[in-house]
Amino acid sequence: MIGLSRLRALRAALVVFVLLGGVAASGWVPGKLVLCSSTIVGDTVSLHCDDPALEAQIRAGALSPAQARSVGCEPITFADERSGGSGGSEGDPEGGSGDAPGDGATGDGPDGNWTVPEVVATGEPEPSVPPRTTDPAITARVVKAWDRIERWLGAHASATLRKLKPPAEPEDLTRWENSRGRRIPDALYASYLRHNGADGNLGAGFPLPASHGLLGYDDIDYVNWGRCQDIVMNGDVAAADPEKGKWHGSLLAIAHSGYGSTLFVEPRSGRVGESVSNENLRYDGPMGWPSYLDLLEALAGSLEAGTALRDWYPTVTSACELRWAEEPGGPLPGGCAGSPRPTPSPTPTVEPPPDRLTPEQASASGCRPKHRAAVVRAPDPRVSARVNTVWRRIEAWLARRAPATHRTLHAPATPRAIAKAEAAMGMTFPDDLRASLLRHDGTERWNGFGPAPFYAYMSVKALYADWKMLCGITLDGPEEMAGIWWDGHLIPFASAIDGGNLFIDSGTGKTGEFFNETGLRTDGDVVWPSYLALLEDTARSLHTGRPLRGWRPTVKKGFLDWKRVK
Repeated sequence: MIGLSRLRALRAALVVFVLLGGVAASGWVPGKLVLCSSTIVGDTVSLHCDDPALEAQIRAGALSPAQARSVGCEPITFADERSGGSGGSEGDPEGGSGDAPGDGATGDGPDGNWTVPEVVATGEPEPSVPPRTTDPAITARVVKAWDRIERWLGAHASATLRKLKPPAEPEDLTRWENSRGRRIPDALYASYLRHNGADGNLGAGFPLPASHGLLGYDDIDYVNWGRCQDIVMNGDVAAADPEKGKWHGSLLAIAHSGYGSTLFVEPRSGRVGESVSNENLRYDGPMGWPSYLDLLEALAGSLEAGTALRDWYPTVTSACELRWAEEPGGPLPGGCAGSPRPTPSPTPTVEPPPDRLTPEQASASGCRPKHRAAVVRAPDPRVSARVNTVWRRIEAWLARRAPATHRTLHAPATPRAIAKAEAAMGMTFPDDLRASLLRHDGTERWNGFGPAPFYAYMSVKALYADWKMLCGITLDGPEEMAGIWWDGHLIPFASAIDGGNLFIDSGTGKTGEFFNETGLRTDGDVVWPSYLALLEDTARSLHTGRPLRGWRPTVKKGFLDWKRVK
């Protein structure tokens, strides 16, 4: 089962599916699975549930404006309350405020269910705001820590150095503080004046341990908006008390994993803590620190000495990118020295139109294969035997421990369907994938069985549809997308609701990960030597309870779930 709390940032137009259970409402059965869709534009929520009684109860239970502000959150208004109606208008079948999701919402929140409020430009120049001063001693230590970090990155991981964003403008920081009535601690303020986060999805271009990307000050609202909307919609003021381990609207997000884990600064004490979905806040965990400055200085020391930052060791990929591992790595790769990104030009430049793929490049991309007849091929019997053995182990465990997930497994694919997909994609599936599809033609797409932590195995039809869609975007895009954003020689075999895929390289058999905002990833904890190796490791984790690449199998209401191991 895929919980919303573990989703990475989603695209703006995606409808949100909320799974609710155990709430008593007139005419509604407790434990029943109810589908609700929600869209937010500004502070207006359009909510629609399959069960009207439950929808009415959710609306009535939301926090009042005064209650919302008391926990540091902005209030919300339901769409029909603002318009004075009782639901969607004739011209608005979604029951919203009349704006399309992409016409004012800036994207779904990092927990996958809410959008950031729109900022409307008036055309008038903003009044100048004098920047505030910070403690010079603290600022000096922040500058020195960043000097050390950048010096190490420049020598050993220049690709990551180039992904650090330019500084925030002091006036923008002060304007943010004044408009929200909040003060950013001096160390964090000084850090933003060095780098306003990093490139990539949720700052993933500069990773902190446990896959936390470095956020900029403008991401604070992005993260907090989703958390606050959960608090307001749940209608429980007591659920927003940091002293009791609960999220509060005053907390400042500094890093996010994209999987529901957030590092934050508590502004009153300056402490750094970790918030994991469905768990209490932690200040004493591996990523808890007395202050943001302590974290920054410890980070610099870990990089320079090659020692662990709490539980993780710095490593560098062959692509010259910083990563963190649970065990010390070998020698750092050579040839990774380089300079940071160029300073942004103060004058706008006109970018030339991107070059499109030539026919030869399109053919080389794998996305325009030559026509060929569908040929049915039987997988190697030895491979089939291993695949069937591991599937029997998985099926037995699911049937006994997670029957709801067991019921999501599909019947076998037909050999003809596999052959037709291979012909259309211009490739031959590896024997282990073909044997697996002949056992189960994937599973339910959004809550079915699949690799940790949030993927579900795809049917033949679904994997071909995703391949065709991704190849279509590649062929229509600029030439630099081919092989970087997507490659037609890859076979997507597992999908997530947020636009991510696991894939098999048809040339090597190795697995990797695709994410629509960052493209291909072929290193780290998403890589297995083969599809069968991933399947066997998954079965081993289920039967032993040992984590699978940092995720431990659990069961909730009959569904398999994966919990991050701290």
